[in-house]
Amino acid sequence: MHAIFFPGAPEHFIVIYPSNYVTCNNPVHSNLRSNFKMATKNMKYEPVTFSDKLMSGIMRTMYHSFNFITGYREVNPPTKAIEWRLIVLESFAGVPGFVAAGFRHFHSLRTLKRDHGTIFTLLEEAENERMHLLVCLKMFEAGSITRALVITAQFTMTPFLALTYVINPSAMHRFVGYLEETAVHTYANIIEHVDTPGTHLHESWSKLDAPEVAKNYWQLEKGADKWRDVLRHILADEAHHRDVNHTYASLGPEDENPFIEEHKRDFDAAVARRVSSILQDKVDGSLKK
Repeated sequence: MHAIFFPGAPEHFIVIYPSNYVTCNNPVHSNLRSNFKMATKNMKYEPVTFSDKLMSGIMRTMYHSFNFITGYREVNPPTKAIEWRLIVLESFAGVPGFVAAGFRHFHSLRTLKRDHGTIFTLLEEAENERMHLLVCLKMFEAGSITRALVITAQFTMTPFLALTYVINPSAMHRFVGYLEETAVHTYANIIEHVDTPGTHLHESWSKLDAPEVAKNYWQLEKGADKWRDVLRHILADEAHHRDVNHTYASLGPEDENPFIEEHKRDFDAAVARRVSSILQDKVDGSLKK
């Protein structure tokens, strides 16, 4: 548990909240923000340098190979193919941020210098992707083949990402930027089919409720708490990771983290929501007495 003391308030006015409430705090996307991110679903970063082109080529090869393995097709994809595709995708998407954060952590220790918040940004990304995975696992089961793919992807790609980051950190961030572009494309296609009558996904997913963990994580409001709404929030998260990693790929090694103010605003908003919820519960409790 953590406590927040409000300066100038009575000494007994302390807000207690669970320790995991703001751990790697995820920006809670409003419908407006999700709509904005949806509008950027076709944004692509054109490769400029040799490194960019190499990472883009590797990502394209992986994307088409992944499509073949999972049986995914863009036109009316079968529901089962989407289920295990999302589990494998999100299990792998949580790796790069943690790898990069680890290297930056050790670099900060070696050089005896501050990191200025970049480690936090990368850990937030890793935690956010892990939450996507946990949410998906509440909706569908991971079979033995899916589990084998998850383990294979982690054991093969983690060394690749680590080696790439050692040689050229910007190249790894560019690779992740392209990875997130494909994730945004995938989720946009899924949402389109969920909204299209007559498709497999519309029949299977259009009326499903969001799992409780998703409602809590994104603070979903009533009327916007279906599985479809969760998919839109996941797309918004992936679009954010796309923009973050392409930004990092273009920054110099000594440039400060441009997202630190965003983290502060997100933290303040999370605390404000928690305070509002606690006070509302107190008021409701008093009215019932």
